[in-house]
Amino acid sequence: MSKCQTFEDLQSYGAEKIHEKTHISRDKVELLLTKSYGEIGRVQFMGFMSILEREFGIDLSTVRAEYSEYWQEHGETLPPKESVILQPQSNTKQKWVLAGGVLIALLMGGGYLLQSFLSNEPRAEVMNLNSLSTVAATTLSEENVSLAEESNVSETASQTASVGETNATALTIRPLYKVWVGMIDLGSGVKTQQITGDPIVVDTTKNWLIVLGHGRVEIDSSEGKQILKEKETVRFVSEHGKLQQLSRAEFLERNGGKNW
Repeated sequence: MSKCQTFEDLQSYGAEKIHEKTHISRDKVELLLTKSYGEIGRVQFMGFMSILEREFGIDLSTVRAEYSEYWQEHGETLPPKESVILQPQSNTKQKWVLAGGVLIALLMGGGYLLQSFLSNEPRAEVMNLNSLSTVAATTLSEENVSLAEESNVSETASQTASVGETNATALTIRPLYKVWVGMIDLGSGVKTQQITGDPIVVDTTKNWLIVLGHGRVEIDSSEGKQILKEKETVRFVSEHGKLQQLSRAEFLERNGGKNW
């Protein structure tokens, strides 16, 4: 019998063991465990949830609902993700590879023919053609790698917090797992967001509304250390260097009725 009964149990179980049991790729398992909803398309996410429910015998309907709520709130600001589940393989990459191979062959063949025709010693013009074919091969290879990779969407909070650099007197949020972080400057109304597992040092010279995709974090402040173990979305207000957790209704009231 599986020892996992909740999503939190899955997080404790670990990405490597889940990969071995379900054969879901390690990077996708990591995105699921950190609730990086903006990085997974709906069809793919729901498919992974079905696999986890089947293999571990648990009910993940709460996580499904949280995923749907996330995309209702953020779907307009994030580009759609293409699913790799039950999706026929595209011939686009094959066509690019074939066309690139023909182009390289023509460039190299033309270079050798021109070299033989003009002189027994390679001239600058001929060598340039050979160099061009090498550049074309390198560029084509990089494009193929780019086509095979998924787009990673995240905005860096450059003006709100320093990630990875802590200060004993600062307000610091340390995620236990990677987490989506949204911050709203109450003075300017500017919104920033990122996905990180590094410490988040909040600028206490400003006032903020803060949203975290999950609440498994440690908080260091002038009032001491606080450890949260909430698996759902958590919301805070940081005013005058003090951090206060808000309910969803309190957050909506402070944010003009908006979830984000």
